[in-house]
Order: sequence, then structure tokens, then C-alpha cells
Amino acid sequence: METRNLTVGEITQMAITMEEKGMHFYTWAAGQFQDISIKNMFSRLAEEEKEHAGIFRKILSLPESGEPVKTGRESYFRLLADTGDIFPSHSEITRDNIKRPADALAYGIQAEKDAILFYQELYNSTESEKVRDTLSKLLEQEKIHLVELRDTMDELKFSQTT
Repeated sequence: METRNLTVGEITQMAITMEEKGMHFYTWAAGQFQDISIKNMFSRLAEEEKEHAGIFRKILSLPESGEPVKTGRESYFRLLADTGDIFPSHSEITRDNIKRPADALAYGIQAEKDAILFYQELYNSTESEKVRDTLSKLLEQEKIHLVELRDTMDELKFSQTT
């Protein structure tokens, strides 16, 4: 088993991959459904995920990106990197798996929750104030995404019962 410490930069690269997958997922979802408000929400979320990837790329350019994460947290990050794909892979994004807007919303809700956990762990694992400040802002944006997706899911459920 590898014992080398992961760096902030390596974990940031994982986050970039997650954000890019989110962008692809939300772009795909925006093209699948007729409801204009759902389409617009997914399109906007795709753009925001693209912006988040750009923000993480800026972290990579900081000298602090070479900083090792705190001891004892490497296994958690490796687990997420190996098995904890935040957004579904391209092979999982099909009309067979995601038939209704509620299905796409459920994927998005779970992905945003997972991203919040991942980013919070990175926040807790770095000493860099620059990295922590950036992550704090990204965490707030991800929480907004989660609430928006959840509210939209609730609205869909309500409209289907009336």
C-alpha cells in the first residue's frame, strides 16, 4: 500500500475532474427534458461547474498546491478518487438510467452532497489561507446548488400530486 502523502494539488486535480464531470452531466440533462425551467437550471449549473473547474485550476498555480494534506486523511481522498465518483460517468448517463427530470435531480442532489463532503475535507486538510478562502466560497456555491436542486425536486413532487 502506498504511503506517500497526497498534495493539495493532487486533490485539487481530483476536484477539477469532478467539476468537469458535473459540467458534462448538467449539460446532458439540460438537453433531455422539455420543461424550460428545468433546462435553464441544468444549463446554468453546467456553466457554474465549468467556472468551479477554472477556480480549482487557479489553486493548482499556487505554491501551496505542493503542500501535503494532513496525515491520516490520504486514505479518505484515495477512496473517493478510486471509488467515489461524484457525478455519474458518461456510460451511466443514458435515457435508460435517467428517464425523468426527477432522476436527473436525484443524481445532482447526491453529487452535490458528495462534492460538499470532499471539498470540506480538503478545506480541513490544508493550512493555506488562500486555498481555504477559495474552498469556503466554492462550498457556499455547492450548497446553493444542493438547495436549488432539492427545491426543484420538491416542486416537481408537489406539481405531480396536484
